[in-house]
Formats: sequence, C-alpha cells, structure tokens
Amino acid sequence: MIALFCTVALAAEITWVGGGHASNPQWSADGGWLAFEVNNNADRVDLYVVKLTAGAAGMAQKVAIPGARSSFDGGGTYAANPNWHPKGPVVFEGSNSGGQTRLYYLQPGSGTAAELLPLAQAPGNLSWPTLSPDGATMAFTSSATGVGDVYLFSQAQNKVSLAFGSGFPENAPRFAPDGRQLAFSRKSGGTEELFTWIVGTPTPTTLVGGSGDQSRPRYAGSEVVYFTNERGNDHWDIAVIATTPGALRRIVARDVRLPLRSPPQLTPDGQSVVYGTMNAKEDSAIFVSRLDGSSTTKIETGMRAVGDPSVSVSEGRSWLAFTGLPAGAADWRQLHVIELR
Repeated sequence: MIALFCTVALAAEITWVGGGHASNPQWSADGGWLAFEVNNNADRVDLYVVKLTAGAAGMAQKVAIPGARSSFDGGGTYAANPNWHPKGPVVFEGSNSGGQTRLYYLQPGSGTAAELLPLAQAPGNLSWPTLSPDGATMAFTSSATGVGDVYLFSQAQNKVSLAFGSGFPENAPRFAPDGRQLAFSRKSGGTEELFTWIVGTPTPTTLVGGSGDQSRPRYAGSEVVYFTNERGNDHWDIAVIATTPGALRRIVARDVRLPLRSPPQLTPDGQSVVYGTMNAKEDSAIFVSRLDGSSTTKIETGMRAVGDPSVSVSEGRSWLAFTGLPAGAADWRQLHVIELR
C-alpha cells in the first residue's frame, strides 16, 4: 500500500459556478462521485456533487434543498456534512434561511434533494448523519431533548429511537466496521471526551478523557482514530487507541491541519491516515502515515495550506481529493483530485 503513494499520475481541478472556499470532499462508496462543501464566507454553505470518470470531472452540480427558490439562489442556506450510503445516495444536513437543520438525501444525477425524516418522526435540529457499513441504520444527533443526543434510524422498520439517555451534548457518531458499536464525542466540563457504545446496551463506555478536546472519532478495524488538542488549542494531533480496556493511545501525526467537519481520513485499506500540516514549510504537501507508526509518505501538490484530504479507489485506480490555496496570490480555496501510484 505504501508504494501506491509515491508519484502523482494525473491532476484535475474541480470547478463550480461562483466563488467560495471548498472543503470536506467525500467520495461515494464506488469512487465515482465526489461531494464537497463551498462556503462563500457571507451567508451560505452549499453542497455540490460531481461525477468523475477516469479522473476527468465535469461541472459540479449544486444540491438544492427543498424550499429554496432555485439551485442558484440560496441566500442564507446551509448544506454540509455529506455521508454516502453504500448503495448510492448522499445524506447530509441542511437548512434554509431561518429554518431548522434537517437531514436530506440526494441520488447523484437527480435534481432537488428530499428530506429524509419528517419533523413529526424526528423533531428538533438534526446533524452529524452517519451510516452503518450495510446502510441499514443511520445514527445522527438531535436537539429534541435540548442538549443534542444520539438517535438511530432503522430503514427497514422506518423507526427512530433514542440511543441512550444523556445530559450532555454529543457529536460526530461513527459506526464500527461490524455496525454493532458507535464511537462519538461528548462535551462536558469544558472539554470533549470520546465514548464507545455497544448498540442496544444502556450506557456508553468512556474511551478517552483528560485535558483538551478529543474529537471526531472513526474506526480503523478494532481501533479508533481521532483528533486531539491536549497540547493546546493551536496544536491538533491525530491519535489512535484500541477499544480494549486499559489501552494506551499513540500519536501518529502532530500539528495537522484540522478539517472543517470531517473525521481523520483513512486510506481504503484502513491502515494509514491522510492529512495536511500546519507547518508552513511543508503545507504544500499531503502526508500519509501508517497507523502503526512504521512510515510516512509525502505527496507534493504545488499549492499552499493544503488539507481536507479524502482517498478512494475506483476501477483499480487510487484518487486523492484535497483543498488548497493557489501558489500565487491568495484566492478561494480550490478543490483538486489527483491520481496516486
């Protein structure tokens, strides 16, 4: 797998109508589509999807939320945090101006997105959607109880249920590979801690506590990869810890460029983490570090302040999406896709 990340074979810039900073690119399960956010730094965050064929991309399609006046007239709208269903649709959170944040889904290539859960079934502001590996269950957070609790939606039963009771705000739930366990973060006492929860049990188990924030966990096999700023607010590191009792965490990357919303991004084999750096001397590169600490590979991009990496394999070819600033004068943060060999 390491040899895959030695040279850049093909590069393409993803374009869209209008300005804005690109962020949070996320690949579909088959690697044929890419969803990403665009923030105009004024009154809206938009979601786009684009189809890629052998690395070539057409014009990105802006996703329209029900109730917006048109797909290109969405002042005050918010559409973000895309998560792909294994069978195709992209699920995301969004709101129109002044409205509640709700969950929506879009079949790539179609028109306006549709609301996933009606207000009567899942009241409150909904966010952080994530899907089980088989796509049968979705976890998300809801403000219905006032603090932000984790809920589950069973597609087969068309049923929404509270996962467990809590008096604290929770964020960023993620399923384990077997779909029987969740990792998530919880804010309490000015810090953010990580927990795991076995589906169907009464209470979660603390995974990582301590000083600073432990944030946005995701599973890599039987381990959990997450961001931590225990060294201070200006220093975000990537850590790994096993879910077995008494396990010690290890740091695999220091002073990384924290993505706006996504958890740490892994290579398709789940053995390495991909990230940008806050080191100004090396912020033109994306790095790939093995989770076991055995090696790190550097990928030069020719841009500045690069980050938001996301890796996929499609038809036997490996692709890296990332954002960055042009090498010249400051401009909008652009989105690029490169083939890796």
